[in-house]
Amino acid sequence: MQQIIVGTKNKAKLAQIKGALASLQLNIIGLPDDNLPDVKEDGKTAQENAKKKALAYAGVLGHPVLSMDNALYFENLPDEKQPGINVRRIEGRSDRPTDTELLNYYSELIKGLGDKVNGHWDFAICFAYPDGKIHETTIVSPRIFTSKISSKTIEGYPLE
Repeated sequence: MQQIIVGTKNKAKLAQIKGALASLQLNIIGLPDDNLPDVKEDGKTAQENAKKKALAYAGVLGHPVLSMDNALYFENLPDEKQPGINVRRIEGRSDRPTDTELLNYYSELIKGLGDKVNGHWDFAICFAYPDGKIHETTIVSPRIFTSKISSKTIEGYPLE
């Protein structure tokens, strides 16, 4: 069975990718815990961040790495208010919010947009080889978001 290393330690993101690729019968694993660089996600797009992570980890590990980053957009929200690649950043805060805080923040934001809003996720994917060769794509996934918080959440991926 062929193995794929996914450039994440986020268990929810790893589970999502495993689920999406389940029919391919691959051995999908996350990053090891040892001596990996801290990749600064300072790209302007989700695709730039996915590429940075995939290339960095593939270079260090000496194996191909699949990395994903995402961005969130809502209809009828001004550009300067869009979460985009900063989904985990709440306006006016410098710390990383908990899943509950994130859900409450977006619930209030959507309530201000009429309790229900169309939006989409951009799932940027990059597969990088240790020699620097890459394959990349972005999947746009339309969604309807409501202000009502679901009773079922995924730890580490609360907006899913």
